[in-house]
Amino acid sequence: MPFMVWNDRIIVGIGAIDADHKQMIGMINELYDAIQGGSGHEKLDILFDRLLDYACRHFAIEEELFARTDYPGAAAHIRAHHEMTAWLKTARDQNCNRSMPAPLLNTMNQLKDYLFDHILDADQQYVPHMKAHNIH
Repeated sequence: MPFMVWNDRIIVGIGAIDADHKQMIGMINELYDAIQGGSGHEKLDILFDRLLDYACRHFAIEEELFARTDYPGAAAHIRAHHEMTAWLKTARDQNCNRSMPAPLLNTMNQLKDYLFDHILDADQQYVPHMKAHNIH
């Protein structure tokens, strides 16, 4: 069973955003599987970097939509993106100092909680605004 499962509760109804969220969940599952499988730090670093790069690209897409539609909640949402990016960089950097899977599994649980919380709260807040601007 995958570590994270896509479900209807986290659909925002904006095709590109939902596709990105699905992709990130897949990447998180791949990272989790690598941790569970005992992959070395080099492999985990590659997976962390790939997730971080994808998340940054996704955040840039959202932020462009905020600018284009003058989303009033943009500043707070962008701050959340910066916090998540910093957190992911720290998790990646700490990976090389970990020899046991337990701290990494804790990191994965935090990542899962953050992503679900972010989608269910912050992302859902901009949905009515985007739909009012014909962004689906």
